Amino acid sequence: YDVVPVVPERWTHPPFCGEVFDGVLWGRGTLDTKITFMGILEAAETLIAQGYTPKNDVYFSFGGDEEVNGPAAPAIVRLLQERGIAPALVVDEGGAVVEGVFPGVDRPIAVVGIGEKGMMEATLTAKGGGGHASTPPAHTAVGVLSRAVVNCEKHPFKASLSKPVRELFDRVGRYSGFGLRLVFANLWCFSGLLKRIAPMLGAELNAMMRTTAAVTMAEGSRQSNVLPGSAKATLNIRLLNTDTPEGVLDHLRRAVNDPNVTVEMVHGRCASPYADTEGPQWDALSRAIGQTWPEAIVSPYLMMACSDSYHYSAICKNVYKFSAMALTKEERGLIHNDDERIQVQNIGKTVEFFIRLMQEL
Repeated sequence: YDVVPVVPERWTHPPFCGEVFDGVLWGRGTLDTKITFMGILEAAETLIAQGYTPKNDVYFSFGGDEEVNGPAAPAIVRLLQERGIAPALVVDEGGAVVEGVFPGVDRPIAVVGIGEKGMMEATLTAKGGGGHASTPPAHTAVGVLSRAVVNCEKHPFKASLSKPVRELFDRVGRYSGFGLRLVFANLWCFSGLLKRIAPMLGAELNAMMRTTAAVTMAEGSRQSNVLPGSAKATLNIRLLNTDTPEGVLDHLRRAVNDPNVTVEMVHGRCASPYADTEGPQWDALSRAIGQTWPEAIVSPYLMMACSDSYHYSAICKNVYKFSAMALTKEERGLIHNDDERIQVQNIGKTVEFFIRLMQEL
């Protein structure tokens, strides 16, 4: 079910074994998102066995190609539209119960994505003369490209306090130390300060506050003694709702500032709309989370990754992203990484959550 590729020899245990070792379940997809998938089905089977009938219709929607931005979710949304079905709320993968991500807060936080960033891919291409590596020019195409990459990294996008970030700071900030509590309680006064110190708050908080561009792929010559005729770098970009793909291209071109480097968009889409954080849908979701993880602070946040739930915004205003797992920093780092795994003792909580959520609907 919908997972990214693996390099088997880099895994401690086979990546698709699904086996338990010392209380830990190993395998690709344990965190993203087979446990969530399993939790929904286990919860449904449990409630059916108990003879439970929900007050409203509950739809289970699973596409197997989210990781490749495939056609399944858009097709499901079109079918629901044709049938005149408009869900009251949608819950998909995204947030989790986390610790140590908010400065000064020592309680776990159940972060619920009320929106997700837009997604874009762009390329930087530098042309070169080619030829034999024994007689190189002052700057090869790779050198020109490298300067363009550095210029992009030296000119980050402006920070912004969007609705989910403001609400995160408001709800969670009150549990931090006095100094930070003072800042978060008076964003009208200190928003400029927060924007300036965003990079010091950690990668996750910084990414919530600005459009990000990460250079993830690069290529030059295919042989070490051949000068590249061109060199290309690929940027993975996640957009705030204040930015558009066209605006991002303009920013990158200004940052590169080199007529020998072309900046082009491969594909791009804007950020999703924001769901409500008041009303019956949010309250039902919050109660189910609070009953499952009573020690956690329930808060909105902005999901930096992308999900299939983006497509459901066409038929539902209240689309929430919550994976229903308590994840350590180490476990969050294993998503899309080698040795993906989860503590077995945490899996039951996922099932409990979905049972409670279905009973709320």
